[in-house]
Amino acid sequence: MQIEFNSNEPNLFLAQGEGYIGPFRPSEVYEKLQNKDVSWVDHCYREAEGQWMRICDHPLFKMLQPEAPKPKPKVAAPPPPPKATAPAVKWFLFQNETQTGPYAEVELKRLVQIGQVMAGAFVWQETFADWKPIHEVPEFSAGAAAQAQVQAKPAERRAAPRKPLVAQIYLTNQKEISSGVCRDISIGGMQVLTDALPGATGEKIRLNVMPPGSTGLKPFVAQGVIVRILEDRRGFSFRFTEINEEARASIERYVS
Repeated sequence: MQIEFNSNEPNLFLAQGEGYIGPFRPSEVYEKLQNKDVSWVDHCYREAEGQWMRICDHPLFKMLQPEAPKPKPKVAAPPPPPKATAPAVKWFLFQNETQTGPYAEVELKRLVQIGQVMAGAFVWQETFADWKPIHEVPEFSAGAAAQAQVQAKPAERRAAPRKPLVAQIYLTNQKEISSGVCRDISIGGMQVLTDALPGATGEKIRLNVMPPGSTGLKPFVAQGVIVRILEDRRGFSFRFTEINEEARASIERYVS
């Protein structure tokens, strides 16, 4: 498609990176648009407007019926064009035979910290030639290594037999108090269901457990650490670090 411009003076500059090229005639700019060497949302500058604007907004091209520019004996050099903002890196995650994403870096770091990313997971972003193990990527290596230590101890978490137990629990992380329900218990710890997580994996908390009288268990207090956040984030697994011998013996009788 040929467009006839009222004036075809070489007075247009085009932004290129952090610099500019030109001057070009309007017909030359339009030819570049046709050849897709530039796009309608690239910036151009003409002294008549005195500012950079998108080609699609420029009066020469907006309606493809430009007004005749005022003659200028000399085309002045324009100011530097707007600096391009580097796009944010987007990360993709692969685990359990499933790919998810894209994630911002801060989002993926949070998933690692709360235990939602497995130690054997892979990540990718557009500068990578292939998927990389998450523990080899500097942005996530520290969090992934810490999470791997927790995930590498399934035998320890399941060394003691568990038994279902429905008991009211009050818990605190020394900042706020919330409540939950015990789902099962062993002499090493318990699983707790709650609407408000008291912290992330590794958080130290204190529990006040009140079992039903029919279980033979007496109310007891225990301190420990969160070792895993449940997949649906409606609870967590808890390992005892401090519990009195009477409570431990009572739990042992119950689960056996």
